[in-house]
Amino acid sequence: MSLPRDTHTPPYRLVADELRQQIRSGRIKPGEQVPSSRELEAKYDIANMTARSALRVLRDEGLIYSTPGRGNFVVEPLPPEPSETSGAGEPVGHRQMPSAEYLELSERLDTLTAKVDDLMGVFQQLASLTERQKKN
Repeated sequence: MSLPRDTHTPPYRLVADELRQQIRSGRIKPGEQVPSSRELEAKYDIANMTARSALRVLRDEGLIYSTPGRGNFVVEPLPPEPSETSGAGEPVGHRQMPSAEYLELSERLDTLTAKVDDLMGVFQQLASLTERQKKN
């Protein structure tokens, strides 16, 4: 599945919008795992950083949480859907942009999470090799 190319919306926002819709409609239920960045990368034919950015948007909105080595999960219970306007009378979607420091820290956190996921995979492989050697 590919994303529409005739839009000015960044790809990470399109993926986040699609996942948000799946969560809000109940296709992905509270407590369930959402697709990993690698799965999103393959499904939407996007870069891994784009997929991670989409997941970060949903984390920032409080719809999902991450567990290192396990993945991303829908929060229980779901937060209420935002109203048409935020408390300050500002339309939703026109919130203040995150600071440069916040963006840098979010990117670093995504990178560290990906490295932890990779290390967990290596540890799981080593554990299975150790189990096989014990059996022989």
